[in-house]
Amino acid sequence: MSRNRLALLASALIVSILAFAPAQASAQSSPSKEDFEALVERLEQAEAEIQELRQRPAAKPAAFYQENDYPPPGEQNDDAPPATPPPADPDWLESYRNLEARFGEFSDRMSRVDPKKPPYIEIHAVAQIDSGWYGQDATSIKEFGVLKDGMAFRRARLGANGAIADNMNYFFQMDFAFPGRPTFTDVWFEITKLPLLGNIRVGQWKQPFSLEVVSSFRYTMFPERSLLFNAFTPFRHPGIGFYDWSEDERMTWAASMYRSGQDQFGDSIASRGGYAGVGRITGLPWYEDEGRRYLHLGVGYNYVTPPQRYGGFKTIPEFFVGQTDILNAGANGTAGVATPTAINGTPFFVNTGNFFMNHYNLVGAEMLWVEGPITVQSEFMHLAAVQNNGITASFNGFYTQMGYFLTDEHRPYLKKAGALDRIKVLSPFGNSLENGYGWGGWEVAQRFSYIDLNSHNIKGGRLFDYTVGLNWYLNSYAKVQLEYIRADLNRAKFGNSVTGLYNIRAQWDF
Repeated sequence: MSRNRLALLASALIVSILAFAPAQASAQSSPSKEDFEALVERLEQAEAEIQELRQRPAAKPAAFYQENDYPPPGEQNDDAPPATPPPADPDWLESYRNLEARFGEFSDRMSRVDPKKPPYIEIHAVAQIDSGWYGQDATSIKEFGVLKDGMAFRRARLGANGAIADNMNYFFQMDFAFPGRPTFTDVWFEITKLPLLGNIRVGQWKQPFSLEVVSSFRYTMFPERSLLFNAFTPFRHPGIGFYDWSEDERMTWAASMYRSGQDQFGDSIASRGGYAGVGRITGLPWYEDEGRRYLHLGVGYNYVTPPQRYGGFKTIPEFFVGQTDILNAGANGTAGVATPTAINGTPFFVNTGNFFMNHYNLVGAEMLWVEGPITVQSEFMHLAAVQNNGITASFNGFYTQMGYFLTDEHRPYLKKAGALDRIKVLSPFGNSLENGYGWGGWEVAQRFSYIDLNSHNIKGGRLFDYTVGLNWYLNSYAKVQLEYIRADLNRAKFGNSVTGLYNIRAQWDF
């Protein structure tokens, strides 16, 4: 019986070794940390059972005990002195020793495996689908016509990141929901652990300006970023930059030089202008209770010479839904398939139109305060554009948003990036063997946003958005967001108008 059990254990152990070894050898890819820990646990259990079996005498026929003058099990006298155990089976012992040696070598090798040893790759994906409805007053209809309700994939991204070497990381991400055609978003590599500069990055990425920019859209309190985002911030551009943090991770700093005419496909050309520089510094004066209570402060500066010294500023009302204009697309060809062209959907509510400018300066201040389930986040920006006629056009904007977790979660913080992190849901939705039935995490939120694009000869309009929302985090990787936005617009052409926007979003990522 003992030999049979040991044979089964040995077989299972050998199968595990053989099954796991090819994965280690193929293109230097490594198993996940969870797979590795589970395998080690199985091997340790197997070793424990082998050790237990080793301590027992193997079952033998009655004749064996009579020949060796050793009473069979169950007939030994507990009061009698212990008899000499029977001699071990040489074949059994040799098999065990060989297996034990192989297990020791394998266990030692596995203890040195690093799932993140370069080169390695991690795959990530995210999808967001929105449904939206509009409610307009008479002035809003005069301004924009009747806005169409709709449903659309806001994002559908697949990305890969990892390390090429101990001091070189990379990131590559495609968005398949981008209007017109699939395109890449972040494509860069970086060299780390450098003296003075810390980390140098080359490629296309979100430039270091504004808490909204550097924080992932996966973790935002509302489906869309504020009114300031589209109008002012640099966001993704091709360039070269560096970033670093203090030893105690209470401060971060970053700067970059980039091409300012990015066309959302990573391309930029110009015979005049087209260059920009940006920088950001953040501080964490208060950080307690393992990140449940903290205060983040930051400032940023952006200097831009627009391509051809020509450009403008505009934004949507913190909501977008649209579709490709198939009816007016390019030639169908013999296949009868239209080429996607323009996009119909939520229009820009405030817009300066394009005008000639030599350069512009943008400054921003940011604040994030988290007190357990309470989050308060705010930013202010001022943009001064020097026109070719010598007049400086000044534009301003701000937002303040507040959130409260009804289920006692909090908004985590990435100290080395000065950015928001993923919500850790305390009781995921559904049935769990460990925690029973859970209802997920629930957060109520509101936001005030304002932007003024009127200055001297430029009449882009003023827009004030008031938003209320409810976020349901099913778990740490999926959420449903509901919101209502009241957009109060003032433009010279039609005067004041009010537009109501209703939105529901489903998001999941890994």
